[in-house]
Amino acid sequence: MLEGEIIKFYREKMGLTQAMLGEGICTTTHVSKIERGKTAYSPDIITLFSERLGIDIHQEIQSFHLIENLLNQWHDALIMKKGQQIEALKTELDQMPFIAYTQYAAHYFLLKARYYFHHQNLELAFQTINDVQKDFSELSAFEKNLLYHLQGMYYIQINASSSNEDHQKAIQILKKINIDEYRNEEYYYHLGIAYHYGKSKILAYKYTELALAYFKRTNNYLLAISAETVMLLQYGSEVEMDFIETVKRYTDLIHNCEILGARDRKAILLNNLGVKYFKRQEYDKAQEYFEKSMNETENQQSIVYLRRLCNYLEASTEGALLQKDILIKKLKIGAALAKMLKSPVHTILIKLFKLKAEKNDSKYYQFLVDEALPYFYSTNNNFYIEQYGKQLYLYYIETNQYQKATELAQSVIV
Repeated sequence: MLEGEIIKFYREKMGLTQAMLGEGICTTTHVSKIERGKTAYSPDIITLFSERLGIDIHQEIQSFHLIENLLNQWHDALIMKKGQQIEALKTELDQMPFIAYTQYAAHYFLLKARYYFHHQNLELAFQTINDVQKDFSELSAFEKNLLYHLQGMYYIQINASSSNEDHQKAIQILKKINIDEYRNEEYYYHLGIAYHYGKSKILAYKYTELALAYFKRTNNYLLAISAETVMLLQYGSEVEMDFIETVKRYTDLIHNCEILGARDRKAILLNNLGVKYFKRQEYDKAQEYFEKSMNETENQQSIVYLRRLCNYLEASTEGALLQKDILIKKLKIGAALAKMLKSPVHTILIKLFKLKAEKNDSKYYQFLVDEALPYFYSTNNNFYIEQYGKQLYLYYIETNQYQKATELAQSVIV
């Protein structure tokens, strides 16, 4: 019985024994049976218990019946990224202290993990997911699918730029989701991202296109922009007409972000457009968009800002777009930020940019051999292994070091 669950929660919260609660009202055995829903009881007994515990049992029952509805609203707000509603619903749910002792407990804690993802607190999200797996031996079909979704999100986010192993884990877990049981098509978006990081362009496009249709149906404009952004990343053609169309789509999405006030998504789009220009070796345009992206990044002491700063520094270095003293000064700023954020990959990249800016080829390629590539291999950073492995391979060819080039070609796609 619901009343029994509520009585038990508040009795334990107040530190009362069953005997203390039942004193002058009923026997300890009767209290135990009421709490476990094993016996009938009169409303008068519940009223006496409530008075002793200082609660309004009718209000507590009403709150209990609201839980499922509030949890569904909280989940929808998290999907739609409605910041104020997310916080308001969390506060309301947190004010229901017995929620952790009800049939909705697992659902509640899983959504708390989703809340931590919303605030980019991966450590707490991971801890909460693990706690649910440890504390709840039986989950409903919906809860199992929600758990898979959260696990997939975690593996996508912990190493989005490097570890292919984590991307494969994300794909394997997200593919377990049964959409008929889960009924949350948003997960297609995360599956598309996992395939994107795993370099499966066709599947990445397929699933983000499914997600885009869902976001449009539900008027989720922010995630619709995000889905279109991922779809644009799958375009690999450098044909001029295709590139002009790609740039137009980017600028249209950037304009939509300005209308919605979505600075974070605008910054992502600006950065990605910069990457497109960088690949075409149009370093001046790449530098322009990377700088705009940096300016739109709210937290300029974050790892996200550092990534965009490195893109800016690389374009500036490759295009020789800044005076040497100005570039060196900016590289020092980047190195200090990488040190503060304890990011060895960015420390290594900035050292490479500095050596290139100093036009010291021998030290540059020796650093690649001795430190940069070994680190990229140790962290399974396939993107940088390919990028800098190709550079080293071409250097070996140009300097007639064919044996070294052959050995390198066995571990790097050239």
